[in-house]
Amino acid sequence: MAISAFNTTFSVGSGDIVGEVTSISFSGVSAAEIDVTQLSDTAKKYVMGTMDGGTVEVTCFTTAAAPITPTSGDTSPTAFVLRFGATGPTVGFSGYVQNTALEAAVDGAVQTTYTLRITGSVTVTAGT
Repeated sequence: MAISAFNTTFSVGSGDIVGEVTSISFSGVSAAEIDVTQLSDTAKKYVMGTMDGGTVEVTCFTTAAAPITPTSGDTSPTAFVLRFGATGPTVGFSGYVQNTALEAAVDGAVQTTYTLRITGSVTVTAGT
């Protein structure tokens, strides 16, 4: 059965909700490939290496809270949690804010788009 995106939240490690989520996009999640082809092989062979968590792009209606912004030289990642729906799965990860884009237009709500670079592993917990 499909999971409804209704009531999806995006929060920082402190539990503070960041804006009102309108879209989420994970990209670039991949495993490094390691070439283990021997000279006597007739076809390429590979094993998988370390995981790269990629990036997450989250767009939110901007609330009264100040937007999260990138910090130059930041060495401590921030914990983030995405909860899909009221009872859906949660995705937890640590990351750095790579980019913050703020958009405002006539007859439109102010929106902020965050691009987060994942560092370390991603934890997915099943919903209830």
